[in-house]
Amino acid sequence: MATPVQTRPQNLPEHEPEDIFAFVEQGQAGKPEVQPEKVREALERHGSRFEQHPEVPSQVKELPSQAPSAPMPLPVSAAEQQLQQIESVLAEGLHDVFVSLPPAEQQKFKVAGEQAAREVSGLLAQVKVKVDAIIAVLKRWLGTLPGVNTFFVEQEAKIKAEKLVRLVTKE
Repeated sequence: MATPVQTRPQNLPEHEPEDIFAFVEQGQAGKPEVQPEKVREALERHGSRFEQHPEVPSQVKELPSQAPSAPMPLPVSAAEQQLQQIESVLAEGLHDVFVSLPPAEQQKFKVAGEQAAREVSGLLAQVKVKVDAIIAVLKRWLGTLPGVNTFFVEQEAKIKAEKLVRLVTKE
């Protein structure tokens, strides 16, 4: 009985290129160090075939998806929920003004608004709510808008402060 002779596929090189991790050795203090001279030698020997492996048909079976079809929302704490409500009250009626700003000014206004929302959240969390302090924070924030009338700033600050106080007393 003759034993079958295994032939090497013609598209494979005579010698397989080395694996790049063979050129990494433990250096001082346990940190890996690459041996550049060995990498150069391998590149010269194998050229473009370096780290290319023959394609092997994969026999991976796909498992049925166990993940839910829609991502589940993360639970939101009461403080985060209140902060989101405050931010939505602050944003009311300012969309057109915000869109008309240049991108750099939009970013500044947005950051200032988020900071104002955190300050207002802290003021609303106190036992005795100081409406004047809330109005001052809102005036300072709305004052960052370029070319806005001071009467508009004061009126908007008072309206938003009233809505925020109602929001907290409702809860």
